[in-house]
Amino acid sequence: MIDWAINIEPLYPGMDICEKIEKVAAAGFYAIEFWGWQDKDITKIRETCERTGVSVRAFSGMEKYSLCDREHMEDMVEWIKRSVQTAKILGCDKMVLFPNHFTPNGCADFRDKYSHDAMVANVTHTLMRIAPILEENNITALLEPICNSGADAGMSVTHTSLGADIVRAVASPNVKLLCDVFHMQIMHGNLLNNIMSNIDIVPYIHIADVPDRHEPGTGEINFDFLLPTIQESGFEGTICFEYFPEGDTDAGFPAVKRLFDLIK
Repeated sequence: MIDWAINIEPLYPGMDICEKIEKVAAAGFYAIEFWGWQDKDITKIRETCERTGVSVRAFSGMEKYSLCDREHMEDMVEWIKRSVQTAKILGCDKMVLFPNHFTPNGCADFRDKYSHDAMVANVTHTLMRIAPILEENNITALLEPICNSGADAGMSVTHTSLGADIVRAVASPNVKLLCDVFHMQIMHGNLLNNIMSNIDIVPYIHIADVPDRHEPGTGEINFDFLLPTIQESGFEGTICFEYFPEGDTDAGFPAVKRLFDLIK
């Protein structure tokens, strides 16, 4: 059975995160995702979720360290330990990890420091370092390849196939691949084949349309074809809506909920 979730960070701009949880619960969404945890009141989030019947499906386990930066690998490992404890407080068993961390000016850029091959090796080695921590605590890390356009030009892992190669090399049951169709469509397209060829290591899919990262149906991706075909493959993971509303947040929910009817 497919599990639906929604990332609340881009929704209801300017609203407190706990208010956002209450709003999406009232709109009929009972599983959420958010980005970094370090600036949030985790206890209050847990209490709000308990009161509203909402579960935290995943959050970002990143802060100021990158998987691709060998120099700060030990710092990254220590940060993951803290993120794991946060996940336990929230009753969450997944965290999203990016190849490069984000700064106010885009992704951290290490191209002057490492070759691309070195960055890929660093990502792989760092994931291998944290895998035993994840396994011991029953937490799954989701590696998310991200497009390298604009301010994110330095992103080190951008293609689904490379992300899959890294995950398979790490060979841990607690390190998996996240497929974000927005980033995939920008970088290489061929969404269905890229997802289906890696479905054994993909428990989590992000949904937003291209080119503007708005609600499904506002762009070029044919979700009416993509999602039922993924379901027919036997996929039983999470599909999470991670989009920026084209207009009013509530006004965009019908476009999101329409996809529920594609999968019975």
